[in-house]
Amino acid sequence: MSKIWFTADSHFGHANIIKYCKRPFASAEEMDACMIQAWNAVVQKHDIVYHLGDFAISRDPRTVRRIFSQLNGSKFLTPGNHDARATLDLPWACKDHIQTKTVDGVHLVLCHYAMRVWPGSHHGSVQLYGHSHGTLPGTHAQLDVGVDCWGFAPVGIEDIKRRLAETPAPAIEEPRGLTVP
Repeated sequence: MSKIWFTADSHFGHANIIKYCKRPFASAEEMDACMIQAWNAVVQKHDIVYHLGDFAISRDPRTVRRIFSQLNGSKFLTPGNHDARATLDLPWACKDHIQTKTVDGVHLVLCHYAMRVWPGSHHGSVQLYGHSHGTLPGTHAQLDVGVDCWGFAPVGIEDIKRRLAETPAPAIEEPRGLTVP
């Protein structure tokens, strides 16, 4: 049976992301090799991976295609701000900017960017995002699935559910009425 995985912000080929995000690699080549290995250690050939943007920084289609072809699974892209034509032209199964899926009974809204509200946010849906590289804390209902938060590998729904459960829900504030003079 295939499993479903989520990830974001791999930035394959992006040497400067090592410095920006304090990634523990000496070069982009080392980072790429480590992330390909980490991906394939958890994702099997028949699994599904939702990549929530910023797949690769390279604009060279051959380089991006070579990396893409080394990664296990059927891949779906939710484009990010760094996804150039070389990334967008890959054979992703889907390239919608916002996707909704139900996985293991959890209704998910997938987007590269974190949102304050999203479809179903007041009815138990969970939003998964990237873009912030672990600098924007998740809540009880939304979570950064970027590689910087998950050991440079895709994450499964069980770990997502566990992390969400560890984050307390905020106290509900009573709505404030408008005072009209």
